[in-house]
Amino acid sequence: MARCLTLLSLMLASFALAAPNPKATALAKDAERLYKDGQYKDAAKVLEQALQLEPNPKLLYNMARAWDQAGELQSALDAYRKYVGLPAEDTEPDLVKKANLSMDRIRQLLARQEADSRVRDAEKDRLEKDARDARARADAEAERARKQKADFEARERAQAEAAQSKASGRMIAAFVVGGVGVVGLGLGLVFGLMSNGSRQAFRTATLVEDKRARQADTIGQAIVADVSLAVGVACAVTAIILFPKGEPEAQLTFTPLPGGALGAFTWSF
Repeated sequence: MARCLTLLSLMLASFALAAPNPKATALAKDAERLYKDGQYKDAAKVLEQALQLEPNPKLLYNMARAWDQAGELQSALDAYRKYVGLPAEDTEPDLVKKANLSMDRIRQLLARQEADSRVRDAEKDRLEKDARDARARADAEAERARKQKADFEARERAQAEAAQSKASGRMIAAFVVGGVGVVGLGLGLVFGLMSNGSRQAFRTATLVEDKRARQADTIGQAIVADVSLAVGVACAVTAIILFPKGEPEAQLTFTPLPGGALGAFTWSF
């Protein structure tokens, strides 16, 4: 590094003495000071200004070195190329050799940087693709979960509606059959009472014809009462079976009467 600084100082000094442009000379001195202070990028910019005022191969080489030290590899490579491309009489063989060596080194560094950049870009692309794939999988899973939930809720609604419809149908059927049962029990009660009355009349009758008539009435009314009672009981039991669970329950009780039977059909809550 000390050797480079000495070389650059000598070159800048030689240019300052030979430069006919005072402003270019002042800029060269400023560049020398900046370079010594380690402000390589600023030194390169000042030397670029000096070159615009007074083109000089040594300033071009020094600017390349300043860019090189600043880590601005592409700018340094371009400046080295310009210097090497100058006519041979305007350059120094030793500096041309050093410029070529520097260009080889910079090309390798740039190639390595390009390779690293491609690796980073490829890795970034891979990570972005993985992230997109993960989001897509998450979205698909969420959509499947949503669809499954919707299907489950639809089945639940359909089952509830079917159960409600079935319960409504069973309730209507239970009421219809229960109504028939109530009518049957009512008829059984009526004819049971009539049969009981006919029996009492049979007992009090004195004539044979009257007893026979009352006997026939008693038997006929008792048969109708028994049949009506049987139908009523069957319908009542059927209504209890048909009526949906969880609703009011029906109870059937029997009270025997002379000449027939009396059934009581009641609801309990």
